[in-house]
Amino acid sequence: MMVMDKPVCLIDTASDGKLCVQGSALQVLEQIQQPVVVVAVVGLYRTGKSYLMNRLAGKQTGQQH
Repeated sequence: MMVMDKPVCLIDTASDGKLCVQGSALQVLEQIQQPVVVVAVVGLYRTGKSYLMNRLAGKQTGQQH
């Protein structure tokens, strides 16, 4: 069983500004045989998005301001 040690970006912004699916992320997802939870956090610059995601992931390290 594969364990992810870091977040995987599923959707990214292409150089033309359009959203695109990352093929490498799809390959990772296709290997998972258990239910998957997708979490998205949006917000303004420096408003605690990384901190919140680290807390949800159970990480005690990361960006804390």
